[in-house]
Amino acid sequence: MSDKDKDSILEDDIIDQMESELDQIDETEKLEEQEKKESEKQNSEDKTKEILAKTLADFDNYKKRVERDKKDMIFFLKADILKNILPRIDDIERIIKNTPDDLKWNGLFEGILSLEKKLLTDLEKLWVKPFNSIWETVNPDLHDVMTTVPWKETWIIFDEFEKWYLLEGKVLRHAKVIVWA
Repeated sequence: MSDKDKDSILEDDIIDQMESELDQIDETEKLEEQEKKESEKQNSEDKTKEILAKTLADFDNYKKRVERDKKDMIFFLKADILKNILPRIDDIERIIKNTPDDLKWNGLFEGILSLEKKLLTDLEKLWVKPFNSIWETVNPDLHDVMTTVPWKETWIIFDEFEKWYLLEGKVLRHAKVIVWA
């Protein structure tokens, strides 16, 4: 074999080797590109899942907020209506309290007592509870002191102009009271 043939064979081997290396490089690049696409796809899926989770949480919070706002609106509407009814109940209680003894046994007075009882029963059905404050210590969260009278006991309620009421566990109206001071 001549040197030319040897060189030619060597060149062919080198070319084959280079082509083989190029094929390996192409194959490696294709694998890397495929891995990159899969990684991007996975990242895209992860971002989509994250967005979906946030959206579901936001929607759940929205539903809870709407439900809470609905309950608050019903509570405040009910409270507003009841605040307009309570003075009529106070009027009935004052009529009962100030009726002379000789008139307490006629039918009209009994009708007023029955009306008061029915109104208080209806209020209880609406979760409204009246409370008596007489002989209690003044509580600024429940009582509005109208006036004080000097006495040896201090801040004890001895007369109540209007009772205090709770609506669903919240103060609907403060009591208006007279206390010893």
